[in-house]
Amino acid sequence: MQGSTPVECEVLNVIQGAGIWPDCDDKTQLLQAIESLIAGGGSGGVGVAGSEIGAVSAFAMPTPPEGWLVCDGSAVSRAEYAGLFATVGTLWGHGDEVSTFNLPDLRGEFVRGFDAGRGVDDGRVFASGQDHALQDHDHRLGAMDAQSGVNRTTGQSGGSDYDLTAIDDRKTSNLTNSPYNYADETRPRNIAMTYAIKAFYPVVSSGQ
Repeated sequence: MQGSTPVECEVLNVIQGAGIWPDCDDKTQLLQAIESLIAGGGSGGVGVAGSEIGAVSAFAMPTPPEGWLVCDGSAVSRAEYAGLFATVGTLWGHGDEVSTFNLPDLRGEFVRGFDAGRGVDDGRVFASGQDHALQDHDHRLGAMDAQSGVNRTTGQSGGSDYDLTAIDDRKTSNLTNSPYNYADETRPRNIAMTYAIKAFYPVVSSGQ
């Protein structure tokens, strides 16, 4: 949004500098912006880039600052968080379908950019979850001396397949005692942080 006069441009700069997305129907945004800037020492409230209502950020502490709600899937009030409800609606859950709606639940999750027709993650719906998976692939064994009782069959690419259960303990130990990590899920290295969503702008009382 751009102003048509120097005064409008200046007002917009103040509003956007406080991390508020301009809304012509909201006549309190300038006041909100000033109060937010004062509360944040001129840094725009909590000082997080992209802190418009509905923005999601990762925090280096378990509890996010005032104005942010942890993305834990909670059902929250549509009236109390009217700005957030107007922004995200029921994308993340309908709540009780009357007075509440759900926040995103990002606990323990990795976030993936929405494909939006690119074709890398084809067929995804915005805000949809996706289960863990491994891409289809083959494991081939190289040359191996057949041991007594080993079931040897010809592989598709001219290699050989062996029934590893028939190989003696000395052979299988080289396969099972590997230096790799094992778990009940597939994951990359990661760091646990708190995902939170910008829900409201803290209001500073006139006495401060």
